[in-house]
Amino acid sequence: MSLKEKIKSSPKLKQLVLTLIFQRKPYSARVRWYIWLWLIFPRYFKRGISWGSRLDLVPFNKFSMGKYSRIEKGVLINNGMGDVIIGDEVHTGLGCVIIGPVTLHKHVGLSQYVRILGMHHGIDPDLPHHHQPSQKAPVILEEDAFVGTGTVIMGKKNGEPLVLGKYCRIGANSVVMTDIPPYSVAVGNPAKVVRVWDFEKKEWVKPLATTK
Repeated sequence: MSLKEKIKSSPKLKQLVLTLIFQRKPYSARVRWYIWLWLIFPRYFKRGISWGSRLDLVPFNKFSMGKYSRIEKGVLINNGMGDVIIGDEVHTGLGCVIIGPVTLHKHVGLSQYVRILGMHHGIDPDLPHHHQPSQKAPVILEEDAFVGTGTVIMGKKNGEPLVLGKYCRIGANSVVMTDIPPYSVAVGNPAKVVRVWDFEKKEWVKPLATTK
């Protein structure tokens, strides 16, 4: 059994480790200063990470960023719930929020103020919202997916991965809560597919289900 598995299997040991890592409530999403110096501060010297971004990273989950990728000013990345994996040549626009588990494959583009939430809070009315348990809801953006300004992408309530397919395009201010197929254009709240790429005609066409 690995050290990580031993810690997870022991509630007392797990609580001790979390106390050593995180600041006291209500700021428990932020790590203590010595964790910040050891884990987060050195990453700001990595090419492509803006000093104006905010990295809320923990040592027990993964954060990785590929070649020629860019994290712009005002971007928040949090891997407390799960891994955040950013592939090669990925661009995150100003003010984006990425809460893992999230995977962005190569050439993914996020315009400004996109929110990708790989988790859900509980909704027990007897508990304050910051005491609610959270559930993982992984989000995966496949190669060359592009997301318009102000879009919110929320993982599935059942915890299964939500996938935005290869070369899909999401219109500005959309809310994505279901899978989006490859080579499609989706817009709205909730986001719906309005165009698909016809490989024979070499043009965007209406999906069959909505063609009149």
